[in-house]
Amino acid sequence: MTLLGRGYTRIDIDFLLRRLDAGVGTMAAVSGPTGIGKSTLLRALTARARAAGATVSGARALREDRHEPFSLIQQLFTQETRDEAVLTSLTVDLSGASGWLHVAQRAQLALAGMAERGPVVLVVDDIHYADPQSIRCLRHLTARTASLPLSVFVSWDASVESASPILLEMLYESHVSSISLEPLNSDAVAEMIAETLPDPVDTGLATHYHEITGGNPLLISALMEDRQTQPPASDADPPGCGTGSCAGDAFQRAVQVCLHRMGRLARIVAQGVALLGESSDEYQLSELCEAPLGLIRSALRRLQASGLVVGCVFRHERVRDIVLSTIPSATLIEMHHRAARLLHAHGAAPEAIAFHLLAAGPVKDEWGLPVLRDAARHVLAAGQVDLCLRYLKLADASCTDDTTRYEIKAQLAEISSMVEAGRATARYQSLKTSILTGLMAPATALPVAQAMLWNAQVHDAVQIIDTVVRHSDVARPDVAAEMQVTELQIASSFPGVLRAATGAAPAGASLTASPAVRARLQAHQSLLSVLTGNGDAYIAAQAEQSLQTGSLLDGSVRACVVPAVLTLVYSSSLDSAQQAANRFLKDAMDHGLGAWAAVLRGLLGLVALRRGELDVAVEHSSAAVADNPAQALDTHGWLALATLAEAHTSIGNHDKAAQCFATAAAPALFQTRSGLHYLYARGQHHLAGGRPYAALADFMTCGEQMQQWNLDTPVLVPWRVGAAEAWLSLDQREKASALLEEQLAMRGFGSTRARGMALRALASTRDFKERLTILNKSMQLLQSSGDRYELVRCLADLSSAHRAIGDKDKARTAGLRARRMAKVCHADTVPDSLMVAASPLEPTEEWPAKKDHGFDRLSKSEQRVATLAARGLTNREIAQELFVTVSTVEQHLTRVYKKMKVRSREDLPVKLRVSAA
Repeated sequence: MTLLGRGYTRIDIDFLLRRLDAGVGTMAAVSGPTGIGKSTLLRALTARARAAGATVSGARALREDRHEPFSLIQQLFTQETRDEAVLTSLTVDLSGASGWLHVAQRAQLALAGMAERGPVVLVVDDIHYADPQSIRCLRHLTARTASLPLSVFVSWDASVESASPILLEMLYESHVSSISLEPLNSDAVAEMIAETLPDPVDTGLATHYHEITGGNPLLISALMEDRQTQPPASDADPPGCGTGSCAGDAFQRAVQVCLHRMGRLARIVAQGVALLGESSDEYQLSELCEAPLGLIRSALRRLQASGLVVGCVFRHERVRDIVLSTIPSATLIEMHHRAARLLHAHGAAPEAIAFHLLAAGPVKDEWGLPVLRDAARHVLAAGQVDLCLRYLKLADASCTDDTTRYEIKAQLAEISSMVEAGRATARYQSLKTSILTGLMAPATALPVAQAMLWNAQVHDAVQIIDTVVRHSDVARPDVAAEMQVTELQIASSFPGVLRAATGAAPAGASLTASPAVRARLQAHQSLLSVLTGNGDAYIAAQAEQSLQTGSLLDGSVRACVVPAVLTLVYSSSLDSAQQAANRFLKDAMDHGLGAWAAVLRGLLGLVALRRGELDVAVEHSSAAVADNPAQALDTHGWLALATLAEAHTSIGNHDKAAQCFATAAAPALFQTRSGLHYLYARGQHHLAGGRPYAALADFMTCGEQMQQWNLDTPVLVPWRVGAAEAWLSLDQREKASALLEEQLAMRGFGSTRARGMALRALASTRDFKERLTILNKSMQLLQSSGDRYELVRCLADLSSAHRAIGDKDKARTAGLRARRMAKVCHADTVPDSLMVAASPLEPTEEWPAKKDHGFDRLSKSEQRVATLAARGLTNREIAQELFVTVSTVEQHLTRVYKKMKVRSREDLPVKLRVSAA
């Protein structure tokens, strides 16, 4: 350590040495907090005195020598100033009141003799720890040798309140020069760094070091040593500039040295600061450390002066870790217990108390359990899921009441399921026995059953629900509300599971339910309304509004996300569903909720499938089922697997689709709504693979279940379309037509896509003239629904129909549009049969130059719009291509139709001749 940034100190030393060279005795006292550089200054002074030819003797007082009489005098007179007479005087009986005077006189004579040969310098470090006898002797010497070339330089810590009164009298004498060392400022730190480190460093390093050390040279030197021995974490984040990663072994030793030098009380207070953290203050420290407030304040001042502490917290988190590491385990546990009780008595936040309870182990105090549960709720809301689980696990281990303990276990299972579904399955399973034996409250047991249904633990969930129905008072408001939620969830998502439970909840149960339960009731009721054909715009709007705010960390929001998103999907509000699912997916990713991320990816896959974005559907659905074997999937996973299989089938990846069905599905799957999707997807796979009877079996089974469960709506699964296509492949047009006419007679909110699909299939049962009319209606509906893949299929059929009646231009228009749309929906490997149907016909001849088709009368903008429209682009796509609004495109097309004397874009020739402009 150097004297950088201490220009005033150099001046003081030069002045003292000039007096020494002139043969004038002097005394100087160097003061400052621990680690500030007092010893360094004394060493520099000693070196310069020796260089000047002075006789130098140095000593350092130690805390443990305070009770050893004359220990400091003995050190001083066993070096260059060694004097046998003085040392001999220390061996005689000095127990009398004036014993110290005998030694002082001998020392005075010895020093006078030495001074005749040249200047003499006595240097004492940490004189505040010196024994009282030695201090008396030194005071005598400084008072009696003023005429001699004798200089005495000492260092001391003015914050030590136990300093001897005699020492203070000596140091505050008027002839004593006082040199007070202050912490380095940022400029001095920068100068210190520049002199010590070999390579140039960022200017922010000095500021950072100053912030975490308070300008303490000892700590700064340690940081620089660690920096030189530890490689930078990265070029962008060198050690010490942000993360504090440079605070290594040297820094740890420096902190320990500071704490040791400051004494036992300062170390105890530092331990209290480490335990209490940001919540600490001097009053709490006084109670925790069991020391008077005055002593606590004194110790805090020393810690603050040393640069370790600012206010009542450590400047650097590493210091806290170092302090805690020095506390024996048993002592640390007891201190955490005391800290928890102290903070609870002072009304601290639950999280601050729970931190200590977690470190102390099982909770013994009655107030500890509610504190842990409150803390778990708070940290969960803050996104600290792992910490929430740790609090709940400790609460579980500490709870002695069965009912409360099983409530906590249910919470643990629920929170675990947010992160990893597999972790929660075992927890839910372990709760089954306690529920069946009546140890868990019914209002807690029913949500467990609801979760087990989602986890595909159907048999166990049925047993739990049956137990609650048979052995509980379902008229109780809390039980009745949960029973109603359970019934709605079963009806909308697990309709084949438990018909006996329907009606168990008394009417009007929702009237007394909490807001959170009412939100769940509304979410499941909305989904059921859509699935039973009773959906409307208001229900869709309600679902959309419920997804606008909130986080998955909020249980009341979390319970509504899936049914609300599915309500939007089945209502064909795909944009809103996608927006909500993406928002919650980001929420899940931000907070490490892996299980929920998979659920939301599955929902996004379903949205993408219904929009004809096949590659996106594959991407999301694959991610949703990744790393989970089929036998470990929950009902969300089975839905994602069905979506993945259907997307692969639509693309033409039949081998990959087959892999989705390689493992036999669990029987319980076919009691759920996800099972309907699975049957439909498997039917599509069979149909694409040339197995119409197998396909027909799956489609009809799907339909029978939907009819039995009163969920027979094409917005869920258009099974009649699939079955009709299977009949068509068997040349059974009448049977196909009957199914399709039956579906078309079913009108419901959000059925635009399903109607478009039914019309496309129905067209295949009609003659070509009627087929064109039906396909045009289908095209309009599918274009409105946004399903690009189904639109491709319709356009391909339309192209074939036009070609069959000899209208080559319109056949080419539809075929080119089908090809382009196939690329837009990323169906790059659409089945060959579809691509043949969608392929453009051979090019026709150019328009005769003399024939007036009206194209030349179009403006340049109108020509561009007409050309793109003839190629099959939609109005929105034309607007994006030309960087204009959709309204502008519509206005241009209106003028185009009038000037070219056509009724619609389908009448535009495929190959328009663009003018030279």
